[in-house]
Amino acid sequence: MLEPQCHQTRLGISMKSLMFIFLFSLLVYGASGVVESVSVMVGDSFTLHADVTQIQFDDVIEWRFGKDLIGRIDENLAFVNDNEKFRDRVHLDYQTGDLKIRNVRITDFGLYKLEINGDRGISTRTFNVSGVNNPVSDGVKLMPVVERDSVILPSGLTEIQRNDQITWKFEGTLVAQINQTAGLFSTYDDVLDGRFVDRLQLNQQTGSLVITNIRPNTSGLYKVDIFKSGSSYTTHKTFSVTSIDGGNKLLVKEGTSVTLESGVSQIHRDDVIMWRFEHEDTVIAKISNGNSTTFDGTDGRFRDTLELDSMTGSLTFRNIRTTHAGLYHLDIIGNRRTIFKRINLSVCPRCWSLWVLLAICLAVVVGAVFLIHLIHHLIKKDNGVL
Repeated sequence: MLEPQCHQTRLGISMKSLMFIFLFSLLVYGASGVVESVSVMVGDSFTLHADVTQIQFDDVIEWRFGKDLIGRIDENLAFVNDNEKFRDRVHLDYQTGDLKIRNVRITDFGLYKLEINGDRGISTRTFNVSGVNNPVSDGVKLMPVVERDSVILPSGLTEIQRNDQITWKFEGTLVAQINQTAGLFSTYDDVLDGRFVDRLQLNQQTGSLVITNIRPNTSGLYKVDIFKSGSSYTTHKTFSVTSIDGGNKLLVKEGTSVTLESGVSQIHRDDVIMWRFEHEDTVIAKISNGNSTTFDGTDGRFRDTLELDSMTGSLTFRNIRTTHAGLYHLDIIGNRRTIFKRINLSVCPRCWSLWVLLAICLAVVVGAVFLIHLIHHLIKKDNGVL
């Protein structure tokens, strides 16, 4: 009777050992079979997290896209394979092992694999990156806004999940933050000399940022970082907000000269300046690479009329005509600034002033008196009276 009991005990120990080995294997190797889905829009950026607080000296970390090696960290030395596919768009953090891809393209969609080899063994993680094509985006979304108007910077989310973390920064300074777990929906409008006071609002459903009463000092780069709950990646979006001066109106007389001011004292070397006439959206003047050019327009209405200041970009009209009236756009785009400006130009037709009319009337009267006197003189001459 003891032998079967002993046999049963040994069998139980064997089954427990097998179960322990199975669970241990599942714990160690099962993660490698899990593929985490990453959704991103073309033109945005994303960061894949290695979830390593501090890389050990003997750790070897490798990131691959398909079979191609993207980056490697070995003995705290980071190497990035800067090939044509990812040229100037890959960043590898040698302290955390995180991989960041900027300005995402369709060709970047696919499987990314992380492998960490260290004293604790080999661990792997796989990310499937996919998303939506947006051919308009080039990594930075331009958001021109008429001065004093408002603008919404979309997060791209339809609804915030409980553990999502969202941060908004303006030129590197934190201006808004969302952390639902901590019950945090905050705007920091007292930063940067208080320029954002009473101008920032957060949409508590989507995390989008609303900026009201746009001014030149609130124009610039806005960046949002979105860390999704339960994930190991962060998505990034960048917006370039520019204020457009929409209140410039000029009224001039036909035949006079007028200058449309650019509003800048000096053009930078990398600035591209364009003046456009809203009629048919015609470019009538341009400065690029130090070369300034004026154009006659599609119907020749600007021929022998325009002068472009190569130092400031201001545009002068000589002998302006009523056909020159309309809305003009100025675009100044460079690495250090982006300016949009609109000027509504009205031209009064030539009109005779009161003094001119009086002079004409006087000339008519004098002419009439002279003519009457001449006729009277001729009549007397014909009658032999001199």
